[in-house]
Amino acid sequence: MTKEQLTALKTKIEQIQSIMIAYVTDGRENSQPDEYLDLYSDLDIEFENTDYPNPNPHKTLEIFWGFCKLQSMGTWAERRAYVQELYADIVLDLTRKIKKGKDPRNWTKTNELLQDEFSPVKAQWLKAKNFIFSNPPDFENSIKESINSIESTLKILLNEPKGTLGTLLNKVEIDPDVKRLISQAYGSVSNKDFVRHGGMQSQNLSEAEAEFFLEFSGVSIAYLKTKFGALKT
Repeated sequence: MTKEQLTALKTKIEQIQSIMIAYVTDGRENSQPDEYLDLYSDLDIEFENTDYPNPNPHKTLEIFWGFCKLQSMGTWAERRAYVQELYADIVLDLTRKIKKGKDPRNWTKTNELLQDEFSPVKAQWLKAKNFIFSNPPDFENSIKESINSIESTLKILLNEPKGTLGTLLNKVEIDPDVKRLISQAYGSVSNKDFVRHGGMQSQNLSEAEAEFFLEFSGVSIAYLKTKFGALKT
């Protein structure tokens, strides 16, 4: 996408956020539901074309308002914060791209595989990338999300939502050397107390390690999804 297209997409996101916030605070107007539907449909198509997961599950403003009540979002501030967080990862990534930030090497290829039921993994992988390029960067959480995205892929492939990466790897028939590599990467991250288990001591991880695990998770996801699909046919 060009800089102008990226900027236009970001503007549409800001528009739909404004409508959502106004509807659940003090700015409700009769025209908003129809405006929201048009914007939601446009964004849904654009997200699909740009390999972003659509983070917004609320297809109408009425559904969104019902969600706010169910979640006991009693204050305007809580509702505003929710709407901002909803699109935060995509907005951050768009801002980086507008400033000419490059995507990781395997970004496009892996995202093409993360469609339909794998959209949550796509969102997780985007979060891992954004942790690297945020200000300030958070390399530890980036690595955690990268490894978690491999785990999430296996959960979906094996239909075991409560499984862990270690146990799930033992249930999938793939090349033993590849399985060993993924297991060793998981073990390496698990040994870093701060990353995997909320430890109190920083591991002094750098951008190099974060980018390595981001790329490794992308290659692993692509391999697992492609290989597992071949084994099932």
